[in-house]
Amino acid sequence: MHTPVAKLLRSRGGVCHTSPDVSVSEVVRVLHERNFGSILILDSESKIQGIFTERDLLRRVVAVGLDPESTDIRSVMTRNVFVVDKSTARIDVHQIMERKHIRHVPVMDGQTVLGVISLRDILRSENEEKDFEIDQLKGYVTSKPYPSYPR
Repeated sequence: MHTPVAKLLRSRGGVCHTSPDVSVSEVVRVLHERNFGSILILDSESKIQGIFTERDLLRRVVAVGLDPESTDIRSVMTRNVFVVDKSTARIDVHQIMERKHIRHVPVMDGQTVLGVISLRDILRSENEEKDFEIDQLKGYVTSKPYPSYPR
């Protein structure tokens, strides 16, 4: 419950990012190749300029009939990205995501981007914790030894 969100980041080849000057179609290719749901838009100093998600693709490109080849990501990315510190508790990030209606949040260590936590990552962690608690309760009821919690 109070697990720091940084512990939930999975190593998938680093932070998925691009510059603000690429086209939407190039970004979609990267998302598809790496099987990511979001990509950070960073400037030349690795500062976050925005984030682009599958939802942005649907709402800001497809739904309004923009050409992905000729549309720069800068014009359709989400600006003013909400970020969390690596020590923020999982439950707090989940509540923020629900309140702000967002599914992807960059995790920071000071000015350094560690990764992006998704709602799926949060829910997976919560389910693992609940499964562990259920196993412990079953063990208590049946007097079997407790399994060790995977951390």
